[in-house]
Amino acid sequence: MKSLRLTAFASAVTITAATMAHAKDFDGVELKMLAIGDTSVTRLAPIVDEFEELTGAKVQIDMFPYPGLIDKIVIEASADSPSYQLMWVDSPWVGVLGESGALEDLTDLVKRDAEEIHLDDILPIQLQENTWQGRLLAFPASGMIWHQNYRKDLYGNADEQAAFKEKYGYDLAPAQTWDQYIDIAEFFTRKAGETLAGEALEKDFYGNAQAYSRVAGAITHDFFPIMRSFGGSYWDPETGLCAMDSEAALAAADVMKRLVAFNPPDYLGLMWDIRTGYMERAEVAQSSYWSVRTVRLTNPEEAVLPTVGEAGYAASPTGDGTAQPTMTGALSFGINSKATDQEKEAAWEFIKWGTSRDMMRRFAEEGSGVSQFYKSILSDPDLQEKYPYYKVLLETQDNARRRIFHPFYADVEEIFGVELNKYMAGETETAEEALANACTKINTRLKVFPEDLRLRWINDAPAEIFN
Repeated sequence: MKSLRLTAFASAVTITAATMAHAKDFDGVELKMLAIGDTSVTRLAPIVDEFEELTGAKVQIDMFPYPGLIDKIVIEASADSPSYQLMWVDSPWVGVLGESGALEDLTDLVKRDAEEIHLDDILPIQLQENTWQGRLLAFPASGMIWHQNYRKDLYGNADEQAAFKEKYGYDLAPAQTWDQYIDIAEFFTRKAGETLAGEALEKDFYGNAQAYSRVAGAITHDFFPIMRSFGGSYWDPETGLCAMDSEAALAAADVMKRLVAFNPPDYLGLMWDIRTGYMERAEVAQSSYWSVRTVRLTNPEEAVLPTVGEAGYAASPTGDGTAQPTMTGALSFGINSKATDQEKEAAWEFIKWGTSRDMMRRFAEEGSGVSQFYKSILSDPDLQEKYPYYKVLLETQDNARRRIFHPFYADVEEIFGVELNKYMAGETETAEEALANACTKINTRLKVFPEDLRLRWINDAPAEIFN
């Protein structure tokens, strides 16, 4: 570990200077983080002793599975003497965590340290993604978009291009519409023994990989971006009730149903990391998912693909090919509101250190990478060459919209996860029935609350830090 610190010293000089500018004497303070194995955490965990050297505070990062993590956070935030002072936060959780008062409002801290944290260099949507009723409840550690990853080497193969053009009548290229996406999935689905780019396949190859698991609503994490790409909305703006049974939602369910035939046979059990594993192992032609995992596609230590082919990246398809708001997201760090004042100050120093522009650039230049949220890093020509998806991520953020945020998000995730999974499995006959069942269950819970409260819950109030 000592050699790691010496090796990293040169690239961390600016981080040290920036951190020490506000660091206090936290000698003896012990912080624990409740987290998962997201890249923003796994890149940081091996070097937390550098933070201890700078501040005196010790940090222990405990990583748990995603399912159930939000429940652990709520329990921790309700304890008078919590075990965890730092929280890893998925941005759809800010509604329930905001209403429960689980997370410290970071607004004043961000305003105080705006220059130090390069606030004007952070993509605004990544900050807004972490707000509830205008309060900033978490700070981005990994900014992301929903986009498509594809096998650039296969799309560029002359034989495959000719065969595709002959079959479908148009050129093989990253899909702009979901109909094109389905065509490509069908085209590249091959059996063992068939030929792919001039080579006989030793095992089956799949045209696409999507998440269809009902566990923790994994299927909803794929369904909602597709629904949004058809122009759909989560909530009725007049009533605050469920609008996820609209024509756009039905179109999204149809897309996912049509893609089943070109997915791996274990599709009903595919969660995020299992699904992305097919692209990382070079076993699939395309897969649309969050850019937080895309960084692995350029790292041969984490993926087979860069050793046998090349990944390409493009914006998400839409219903008719015309632009629709990109689905954005943020994986972030927050502070337990029940922590002591000294722990909160130390936790904020850790967040500033671990999410700083210098740290994010360090990860990018070292080759390990994190899905970025600083404009200057995403626009760096050298880094765009190293990580081609940076350009897609940057360009699509201007037209980005937030993921679903709501105090009842956990209910939506679970209920829609079950109903959509049943439809994909053939247990429910039609998409109309599946989505109607889901909305009815959600609305039954929402209707006990007054309309003005429901409307407040869906109001995306601009963060106060932008004033």
